[in-house]
Amino acid sequence: MRIIAPLLFLLFLLIVQPCIAIREGTATADIFIRCYERSGDFGRLALWHEAAAECLKRISVPMNEIAHDYYVRHGYKKWVTRSEKEAREIQEQYQYHRKHAKIAWQKSETPEPILNAERENIAKFIAVWLPRYPDRFYEFGIYPTFFRKQRALAEKKKDYVTVLHLEADAAAMCAAQYKQIPIAYGLENYQKHLRAYQAYASHLRDLAQQNPKTLTPEVNGGKRILNSLAIQTNSSHLEADVILQIAKADPQVKAALAGQNGVHAYPRFQGFAWIVSFSNHSRGVIATVIVSEKTAEVLDMF
Repeated sequence: MRIIAPLLFLLFLLIVQPCIAIREGTATADIFIRCYERSGDFGRLALWHEAAAECLKRISVPMNEIAHDYYVRHGYKKWVTRSEKEAREIQEQYQYHRKHAKIAWQKSETPEPILNAERENIAKFIAVWLPRYPDRFYEFGIYPTFFRKQRALAEKKKDYVTVLHLEADAAAMCAAQYKQIPIAYGLENYQKHLRAYQAYASHLRDLAQQNPKTLTPEVNGGKRILNSLAIQTNSSHLEADVILQIAKADPQVKAALAGQNGVHAYPRFQGFAWIVSFSNHSRGVIATVIVSEKTAEVLDMF
C-alpha cells in the first residue's frame, strides 16, 4: 500500500482551501470526538470538544487575524471579505464545540484519573499542532494561495521591488505566526524562528530600497530558513512503517480493506497516538484507525 497519494491529496486541499487548512487541528480532534461518542465516554468526549475549541482559539483565530490585518492594510478587499467570512465560520465552530462539551459534561461519569490522563494526551496533541502552520508556511495556505500569485504578477511586470516587498511581507507574516501561536502558548525554542524570519524580512526590505533590476537568489530564502533551524518536535518512538503494519494487521481493518484495489495509507503522529487513514480513488476514505503510541495497539477504527 502506498502512502504518497493521500498525502498529495491532502496537500492539494491545504493549498486550495486555506479555510480548511487552518482548522485541520480541529478536524483531527473530531476523530477522537467520534471515538468517544461511539463508546459513550462522555467525560473524554467533553475534553475533546474542548480540545477542538482550543485549537480554533489558539491556532485558527490568530492565523485568521494576522491575514485579515494584512489584507486590510494593503487594500485587498476581496481577501478582506474572504477572511471575515472565515472568521465567522471559526466562531460558529468554536461555539458548537463549547456547547457540545457542556452537554457531554452533564452526562459524564468518567473517573477523574482517566480524565487527567486524557488531559495529558490532549496537551501533547495541541503541542504538535501549534507550530504546524508556521513550520509549513511556505508550502501551504496563504503563501501559495496569495503571496506566490501576487509575486508572479509582479515578476511578469519585472517589478522586482514589489517582489522583494511581497517576500518580506510573507516572512514577517511567518514570524507573526510563530509569535502569536506557539510562542504565545508557551512552547519553548521558537524565539529563534521568530528572530530569523524577522531578520530575513528586514534584509529583503533593505534590498528593495536598492531598486534592483534583477532578482537576487536571496529572494527565495524563506523556505530554506526552517531547514537551518533545529525544530522542536514531540516525536513518537515508533516508525510510521511499524504503525502501518499494526493497523493493517487489525481484523476489522483487514475486513474493511478486503477486495479493495489501489489502497493508499497515510499515518500521522498526534503527540500521543497515531491516526492512519486508508483510502482509494473509488471510495475515498475506507478506514480511519487510531493506534496507541504507548501500547502499539489499535484503539479504534471507523
